[in-house]
Amino acid sequence: MSRVTPAPGRLESHRVEQAYQAGFWHHERVTDQLLRHANERPEAVAIVDGEYRLSWGDLAQRIACVRTHLRDLGLTHGDVVALQLPNWHEYTIAFHALQQLGCVVLQLGADWKEPEMEQGLASAPAKAIVSPAAFAGYETARAASSLMEASSTLAHVIVVRGEAPTGCHSLDEWLSVGTGSSAYDWTQPASPDEVVRLVFTSGTTGRPKPIMHTHNTTIHSSRTLAAAFKLSSDDVLFSYVPLSTNYGAIMGLFLHALTGATLVYMDKFSASGTLELVERENITFLPGTPTAFMALTNSPALSRFDTASLKVMISAGSSFPVQAIRALRAAIPSPFIESYGMNEFGMGFWCSLDDDEEAVIGSIGRPIPGLEARVVDTNKSDVAAGETGELIIQSAGLCAGYHGRPEANAESWDNEGWFYTGDLASVNATTGAYHIVGRSKEVIIRGGANVSPREVEEALVTDPRVREAAVIGLPDDYYGETVCACVIANDSESVTDAQLIEYLRERLAGYKVPTRVEFVDAFPLNAMGKVQKRVLVERFS
Repeated sequence: MSRVTPAPGRLESHRVEQAYQAGFWHHERVTDQLLRHANERPEAVAIVDGEYRLSWGDLAQRIACVRTHLRDLGLTHGDVVALQLPNWHEYTIAFHALQQLGCVVLQLGADWKEPEMEQGLASAPAKAIVSPAAFAGYETARAASSLMEASSTLAHVIVVRGEAPTGCHSLDEWLSVGTGSSAYDWTQPASPDEVVRLVFTSGTTGRPKPIMHTHNTTIHSSRTLAAAFKLSSDDVLFSYVPLSTNYGAIMGLFLHALTGATLVYMDKFSASGTLELVERENITFLPGTPTAFMALTNSPALSRFDTASLKVMISAGSSFPVQAIRALRAAIPSPFIESYGMNEFGMGFWCSLDDDEEAVIGSIGRPIPGLEARVVDTNKSDVAAGETGELIIQSAGLCAGYHGRPEANAESWDNEGWFYTGDLASVNATTGAYHIVGRSKEVIIRGGANVSPREVEEALVTDPRVREAAVIGLPDDYYGETVCACVIANDSESVTDAQLIEYLRERLAGYKVPTRVEFVDAFPLNAMGKVQKRVLVERFS
């Protein structure tokens, strides 16, 4: 494979021209921004990662060092290199070093095991992979070395934080030895409109697909975010959302380089650890998922730490029950924003700090600048306000298509360039805010009647005996599908399935009430904190 190029029609010349004319795209790359901070503020703190505290000057020097070693391996413009690291400072270093060489970064999940790694590498054959010696108890580097032995394209394994297996390279040693190169002489062969990243879909509805992003399609979200919430070099950003996701990359890699703010990393989310870091590092901007925010709300450590430094908390990744939002706002009285995006187009919607909180609660807000949205029926016609349809969008942040998946491109885009999200939505006629009702593939059809899992979940979590809920459809010989509620109960409460069903009968139409309740200790989650409902379906079918 010589190059990764946009899918036909995904970056048409008129779309590119319009994005530049509107100011949504710029003739610069994220590494241009990083160089500016290294030149202007070399002593300012760039990254906090456990015991590591790197200034912008330190960061630039280390990037230059790794870039030189990668170049010495023969890696060059257009080569695909897999990056599979947790949220460590070495991720930032390796990512920018590869960007400076003009390589295409294939972003694998840090917790992926060998079969998943093999599938990811097969989607865009990589010449090299950067991986941890081990993460979360799994010897990732050994798996990468095994794959290299069986591969005709993978020639190098570069290992981080630990011993490198025979035949592999050590990034730790590269940094300890250094090079004679200056940090400030790098060249960047990649155009802002070339594909520079391959990030994977979440895989909640099938095998993950590789999504092609350019500098401009990614940084659009970060630039708009920084403007909307007035983020600057005075801020301290928090990053636990995996950098291998578009949400994580936007909030971590790109927002960091764009604003010059300090970035505080956490490789495995912990509610108490997050609260401690918020107080110790005076974190001002905290992006997360509903799962993480619910953990913060319920953490016994909350009373021990000061969260007054927080200027904005922003949630994305999955639906956030209204009752849980109210509980979060009561527990942490800092501004909280709901938002919505996808790996295909980054951030797309958010609420405003000026909104009446109760008026927009449970919504994803309104489209951000540079994004157009419609809600359409099965005939592709716009539905009226308040009615439900599929959410479709056009955006300056929209990707360049799925790599090597022409059938998926044809299915997801129409001839006018509208991207079909697969999410069901409605628009509030009064506020103009959009509400996500659920995934079109998750709608439960019980005896011919449509049941929205989110509606049932929202009703369940109003019961104080329920902490979290996930509603799924299970096969049924008579009805086709039946409604099943998977529930995590509050530790301080006792509840039975019959009690929950009776509770819902008073709040929902009969056909929406679950006929089955399964109590679980935890939900299967993907790296973004989304509940993997297909795993629950397999478990309880």
